[in-house]
Amino acid sequence: MGDASPGVHSLAGAFAGAAQTAFWHPLDVLKTRMQVRDGTVGSVHAYSSLRKAVLSTLHSEGPRGFFRGVCANVAGSTLSWGLQMPLYQHFKAIAYKESKEILAAKDSACSLAAGLATNVVVHPVFLIKTRLQLQRGQAGYRGILHAVTTIAGEEGLQGFYRGFVPSLMLSSHGAILLVAYDRFKNKFDSVLLASGSAKVFATVATYPLQVIRSVMQQRPTGGTFEYSNIFRTGQLLWQRNGVTAFYRGILPQMMRTVPQSMAFFSIYEYALTALRFLGTKS
Repeated sequence: MGDASPGVHSLAGAFAGAAQTAFWHPLDVLKTRMQVRDGTVGSVHAYSSLRKAVLSTLHSEGPRGFFRGVCANVAGSTLSWGLQMPLYQHFKAIAYKESKEILAAKDSACSLAAGLATNVVVHPVFLIKTRLQLQRGQAGYRGILHAVTTIAGEEGLQGFYRGFVPSLMLSSHGAILLVAYDRFKNKFDSVLLASGSAKVFATVATYPLQVIRSVMQQRPTGGTFEYSNIFRTGQLLWQRNGVTAFYRGILPQMMRTVPQSMAFFSIYEYALTALRFLGTKS
């Protein structure tokens, strides 16, 4: 992705991440609510189809319902891409210091390492985003700061890292996406075609982990929280609805993430070009 400095990659990544996240947030809300269909805790949404999710949200919450958790989502995405892009480039610089031969294994390892490091920082932000998206009416958290203080008081540090194991495993998604984008970009002249193809490939491979993470990140509502770890959560989902439980919400996910990826990488490439140009003028 070029020879720009890590700071330039960070700015370009953060800007692209914030823009595309805000635009596609309504589909992320619907996806998250549908994901917990087979693992609902307490009074959260449990929609069985995309149509029902849209109509129910409009009827009970109005347009505002589609933007629950948007600030947390934008903050998390901006922080995530702002960290992951420069880290990926930094690790690649180290990996290719001795040899310039392009190897998929090296690129994958660099992207995975960048994803893991980023995830430790941004996981609590996305947990708050998920909980805000799942709320009904005015009950629950009043905003990001209230969510932080409430989770800290009720659950402690552990509460911010519910679903952390599948989240770490989902770092493979970013690794697959970035490496696939590099590879597809060498095959296609179009950024849109390369980014779209890469996102489809990465999403299909890792989606079940997203469902498990969303179910685990729900707010405990008294008693024993049965989704205590990735294995127990997977077992319960399988028992209740088989393989379909792991693909709830995949339609809004694909509707969101494929165009989202195409928009992100297009903005990223344009921003990167502009920042390089400004850098040459300074």
